[in-house]
Amino acid sequence: VTYTQKTAQFGGSARLGFTQQMGAFYLQPTLQFDARWLRVSGKEEGSVAGFNFDGSADTFYAATPALEIGTDIALSDIASLRLYGKAGVEFSTKEWEIEGRFAAAENLPGNPALHLTEAIDSPLYRVGAGLELNGVNGVGMSVRYSGAFGETVKQNAVSASLKVSF
Repeated sequence: VTYTQKTAQFGGSARLGFTQQMGAFYLQPTLQFDARWLRVSGKEEGSVAGFNFDGSADTFYAATPALEIGTDIALSDIASLRLYGKAGVEFSTKEWEIEGRFAAAENLPGNPALHLTEAIDSPLYRVGAGLELNGVNGVGMSVRYSGAFGETVKQNAVSASLKVSF
């Protein structure tokens, strides 16, 4: 049994926002737009139970208004510490669907298609927080948390990075 699949994906994001300084703190409202397109085609050979995709495609859209609040704390003349938190709500397409057919049904009248649908949580609540150390002789480091929560989604991630300017 062999299965050959071809997948193509294209996407883009655009974010609009501005930063408003408010004393020792800053506010940064943003609005992000996302679009993703996916096309799947595939065929199984050597089995009658195979499932084939005949170039089915679908598109996903999302808009996320968010607000970040933070502060920059000077540690010395060359180093600062940034603390921030953010929250937003992603409104998106409610489902993702592709179409396929069982190989055994190819010769049946009308060749009925099977629609595979993935439900997507909308709204999806996004949160984040971070700590960035900047400017110590061109070296910086950061630690970030991001989470997404919906009806069925519970996602948590922590990341860290080291930056060396030269």
